[in-house]
Amino acid sequence: MRTVIKNEAKYDEFWVRLRGPREVSDDVDMGAAGPLLKDLRPGDVVTVTLWQDYVVAVARDGRSQETADTPLGEPQLATAVGSALLPAGVFTAYAGGRVFTRARRYGERGLPRLLVVHGKAAFGAMLCAVPATIVGDLTGVPLQMVAWLVLLPAVWWFVRRRELRGRGRHAAPALQDR
Repeated sequence: MRTVIKNEAKYDEFWVRLRGPREVSDDVDMGAAGPLLKDLRPGDVVTVTLWQDYVVAVARDGRSQETADTPLGEPQLATAVGSALLPAGVFTAYAGGRVFTRARRYGERGLPRLLVVHGKAAFGAMLCAVPATIVGDLTGVPLQMVAWLVLLPAVWWFVRRRELRGRGRHAAPALQDR
């Protein structure tokens, strides 16, 4: 085994060269010097954890260090991307379907205000993925989804409230003209 630790101002390198069965004989990026890599010496016997043909952890004497290939945090990221893209896709399908089926009417009268309101709500739902991802990083994917779903009614309430307030402002001059 060979370890490489380079700590330079703009470039860090933390590698361990593993020798053993074909699945684990490779140079592995450890991501950081600690807690284990800094104490490894050539010839040390280590235990390697594999996940889908990737070395995800190296352990020795009860201490373990994750490698740079550890998929930790990926479920939260995938959930965040999905919860951000889902409202965009649903709104796009909804708006596209409405415009397609009512193209002549919308061409004559313009797009209805309802599409704008739903677009704002979809954008707000996409933004809800950000705080939900923070919750997911702290607690896990199930609570990340709960946080996102709890935020959605708040976004809808906010968008509807702003829309109703905006209508009230624009409706008053129209009543005075009559």
